[in-house]
Parts: sequence; C-alpha cells; structure tokens
Amino acid sequence: MLGNFFILPGSLKLGLYDVCVAGSGVAGATLAREAAKKGLKVLLVDRLPANRVGDKVCGDALGSHHVERLGLSLPKESYFATYPGIEIYSPDMKSRLSIVAEGLSAYALNRVEFGQFLLKLALDSGCEFKSEMHATGLIMQDGFVKGVRLLNLKDGSKDEVYARVTVDATGSSRVLSKNLAALGFDQELNDDETLVCYREILETETTPPLPTIYLDMEDAPGGYFWIFPEGENRVNAGLGVVRNAANPKLLFEKWVEKLPCLKGKIRRVIHRGGGIVPARRPIDSAVWNGFIAVGDAAFMINPVHGGGIGSSMTGGFLAAKVIAEALENGREDEAALWGFNAQYMNKYGAKQAALDVFRIFLQSLNNELINYGLAQGLIKSEDLLKTSMGEKLRLNITEKASRFFAGIGKPWFLARLNKTAQLMEDFRQLYVNYPSVEGFREWRSRVRVFHERLHREIGRV
Repeated sequence: MLGNFFILPGSLKLGLYDVCVAGSGVAGATLAREAAKKGLKVLLVDRLPANRVGDKVCGDALGSHHVERLGLSLPKESYFATYPGIEIYSPDMKSRLSIVAEGLSAYALNRVEFGQFLLKLALDSGCEFKSEMHATGLIMQDGFVKGVRLLNLKDGSKDEVYARVTVDATGSSRVLSKNLAALGFDQELNDDETLVCYREILETETTPPLPTIYLDMEDAPGGYFWIFPEGENRVNAGLGVVRNAANPKLLFEKWVEKLPCLKGKIRRVIHRGGGIVPARRPIDSAVWNGFIAVGDAAFMINPVHGGGIGSSMTGGFLAAKVIAEALENGREDEAALWGFNAQYMNKYGAKQAALDVFRIFLQSLNNELINYGLAQGLIKSEDLLKTSMGEKLRLNITEKASRFFAGIGKPWFLARLNKTAQLMEDFRQLYVNYPSVEGFREWRSRVRVFHERLHREIGRV
C-alpha cells in the first residue's frame, strides 16, 4: 500500500460493475442515470442516508436553460418558485443591475426534493444505489484505477467495489481525486479560489421580488451576499468569502443588521449551515486510467458566482457518453476517456476560464472602484448576461466615463478593465483549443504561465 493506493497482487478480472460513482450529488446522479440508460451496469454510492440525498448547503438556484439542454422536466415539488432574473447591488446600494431576459428564468430549488428527483431518475434507469457508504480510497493495479474502497457508516464494515471506470463525484472534498496526487492528477485550491459559505433558510415577513446579490469587498471579501426568495415569506440568504478572509457567520449577522429586508423581519430560522465552494477554472484534466472526476471534484462551477448545479449536471451527462463509448470499444485507459476533457471544455469549461479572469479582476477591486464602475454603467446588464452565457465581454466605456475616472485620478482603472476583457477572450481560446493527450503537458504549462500573468497584470497589487 502506498498512501491511499491499494495495490492488488496477481491478475484482476474486470470489475463487477462497468461504472462505480462515488457521490450522488447532481453530477454523480446525472452520470449514473445516463450511463445506466446506455446499458451499463452502474453502482452509485453516497455517504448520506437515501432520504437525505440532495441535502447540501448552497444558493439552490438553477438556470432554466440547463434543465432544457438536458431534456428534463422538473416536478413541482423539486422547486419553490421560478424567477425571470436577478438584481445586483453596488456596495453603496446606489447602483443596481437588473439582469432579465426573455425566455430565461431561474429555479429556486427545493434542494432535497431536487436531489431525490435526480436519484429516482437514476434508479429508474437501472442504476444500483448504496447509501451510507463512505468512499475511502482507490483500488489500483498496473497503473489503472480498478475500483473503490468503502466504509459502511451503518455498521463500520469495509467493502471493495470493482469497476472498469470509477467516478469521483464527492464534491469539494475530492476524496478520490486526492488519492491520485502522487501521480500529478490533483490540483489544490488557492485561498482566492475557495469560497467559504454560510447560509440560512429563513421565514421572513417580506421577500424581495427577485433574487438579489450584494457586492461588498469589506463585508463579503472576494465574494458576495445573496438573498434568494423561495416563495412567499421564505428566503435563502447567505454569503461566500474567500478562504482565510473572515468568519462568514459573523459577517452574515452583520448583513442581517444592515439590510432593511432582513433586520427585524426574521420570524424563524428554518435551517443553517456552511460549506466550501471552489471558484475557478476547471481542473486541467478530469480523467486518468479507469477514472473520471465530475462536479465540484473537477471544479465544474461558475468562478464569479460559485453556482455549479447546471455545469455539474452537464459534466455528468458528457462523462457518461464518453465512458459508454470507451467501454463499448473495450477500453478504459486515459486516452479513451480523454474526449471528456475536450467536450466539457467546449461546452462549459472555456466559459469558466474566461469568467475566472473576471473573478481575479473583481477580487482586486475595492468598494470605491466597484461603486464607480456600476454608477458609470461600464458594463450593461444585457452584456453581463451575455458574458455569463459564454459570449465575449463588451464594455460601455463612454467619453463621460473616461473623463470621470481621469478626474478622480484613476484612469488606469479603465485600462485594466479593457485588458481584462481581452485576457478573458485569450484565456477562453486556450481552453477552446484543448489538446490531445500528447500535447497536454505543453498546454498545461501555457495555462499556468497565463494564470500567473493574470494575477500579475490584473490581480491585487
């Protein structure tokens, strides 16, 4: 045994399962469902009891376009309400962006019911499921992942599951991916790429008409505070801050006191909790011999707002397709699974990379600059929406804005914003042109050099 690697002596036959998925969150459940639909023998395991699958602390918001692309029809019990857009406030509360577009809406999810819905779809497709099973390590032989070791949380017994492809869908804990660190697979999150979140579900006297985000680099450093309505007299309220910046629970209490819609308006706390959210570009490669990572375990999130439900479901859907094709050809090696990397990068990862550039820029600003930027309308609501959907960032730098920033002695700010827009497109193209296995080392080196350049040119000074 080497660390968490378990080397099996002698020969090993193909596993009992085609696919074993550790983690029944949105990525894992989607992958399990799609793989089972393609005729594969699939085992899905999770450390939670079956009736708690889906119970996760997050903003619980999901864009309708993700649901439509996956061909899903959500049952009414899986969401509280739908909303046509979102509002973003400047730190001084004087400027507001209303992002609303015809044909687009957001679901305020009932997270547990939504998770139960995805689990049922997987089971109905023929997937097997084992609850209260904690993945503890990988089974390795001859340079391949051959399965996963499990701890039964009900009775403390240990088990081994063998599979042709093992999937890490364990979320930000990345339990299985970390097992491959010795082989160069793992990537650690930097503090600025990690949001520490605290959230409460509240019964309130009033609710805002739209989901609302508040930017404030002092009271939500590196992140933001949110209030997402969940129907009448109920809200999901919380914040995310960069790791080691501040205590999010204490900051939450400060926000409650300063927001009129919350101060003195809370009837009771329905639920409270915290969690860790990766906020960066996707992992350089999510595949290895007999192994794939999806969801938060592969950093499949939006780096700006930290939402990852839709992108993780997309990742699970694409991974199932690639796994099925590889196994049909009698292969489970890295090269056979490599197409998942390219497909995800083209579908969502390239957009993530561009938004990661914008995150680095945004985290470099103070409240004064954010207030000025929003007040001067440097980015229009419709352009911000298009950027969030993957289009190039378009700026609205008028002559008036140029004179304003020159007048306050900060003409460099507009130059940095322009540079950010160009760097976003350059970084996006780097991911659009994702390499073959043979070109990966060179590509990864280019990504790292580019990322260092981002922090040097538009990051904190």
